[in-house]
Amino acid sequence: MEEMINKAAAVEEVRKMAYQFADLYFMFVCKIREQFGEETALELAQRVIYERACERAQAMIGRAKERGMERITANISKTTDVPFLGWVDALGPEKCPYGAQWNKRIKANPWFRKFARLYCDVTDTTICEVFTGDHTQEIYENVVLGDMACRRTYSEYPPARKGIYTFDPDRKG
Repeated sequence: MEEMINKAAAVEEVRKMAYQFADLYFMFVCKIREQFGEETALELAQRVIYERACERAQAMIGRAKERGMERITANISKTTDVPFLGWVDALGPEKCPYGAQWNKRIKANPWFRKFARLYCDVTDTTICEVFTGDHTQEIYENVVLGDMACRRTYSEYPPARKGIYTFDPDRKG
């Protein structure tokens, strides 16, 4: 007999997993910042986030190829590894469990806001640029900045055709 879990329980489990990830990111950043200072912590966080985003985008390219899908912005959400089951529209600004958890951390640690934003900006921009190979994105509203939702816009980005990405920490010029 197949065991079933109800949707509300599944959503809660996904959200708890995301809270754990969000807190782990916070703790890594906190300790790196304490030991090496804010500038180095920002540089290291950007490098790690960028490299992981590139890795994730490559996996998304593989999924798109397997499914016969174009590498266009509309297919980012269809090939992502994000478990959107845990992103609940009814929760408004707490829809994203990362943002919900990071906003709790930001209340006690205002310095963390730039690191939370960095995670979103580097991850989403890099995935867009690598996955599409010719577009970028900008998050113009973000719950970690106090907005009610996260919203983004996509635009052409010719440098991506040459493998030049916005948040590449080794980018020259």
